[in-house]
Amino acid sequence: MNSHSRFSSSAPSHSAPSGRRSPDQQLAFRLRRRGDIVVLAARGEADAFTLPLWRREVRKAVDAAAAESGALIVDTTRLDFLSLRTLATLAEDAHTYRENGVAICLVAPDPRIARIAAADPRTARLPVRSTVVSALTALHPHRRTARHSTKREPYRTPQITPPEPEPWITHDRVLRDLSRRN
Repeated sequence: MNSHSRFSSSAPSHSAPSGRRSPDQQLAFRLRRRGDIVVLAARGEADAFTLPLWRREVRKAVDAAAAESGALIVDTTRLDFLSLRTLATLAEDAHTYRENGVAICLVAPDPRIARIAAADPRTARLPVRSTVVSALTALHPHRRTARHSTKREPYRTPQITPPEPEPWITHDRVLRDLSRRN
């Protein structure tokens, strides 16, 4: 994330800048659907000041995904700042939501976030991908398996058919037979 951010995750308490900005002015969300998967794109700064808003919007997105028996992708591509506290909260909430049937995947194009998430025991189980496309790809096989795992296909004996000869083999045989006759 940008090094010139006004806020840091190490600040014990966060006060609004002199302009009295609200969390809604500092952090915005956009909800999109990709089939049964909901994509929640965040823009701005996700820190302790905006954490209640972050959790509320993630919860709304989880509810939308649960209504479709889907999954949620949290896209942080356009965030200027993502605090470790916000990341840990997302990981903790994701664990709870996963138990309730909604998988969550974080999209963070900065590889440092993926390394931090993997190193911290609070966030190690949160799946992190670098793009929305890779997150969609990672979630789709999971969703197909989860849907079809309850339904067993009946065993069917495979049909064995003799292989058909290649056309060039038949053509070569005809030529060979003609050459023997002459």
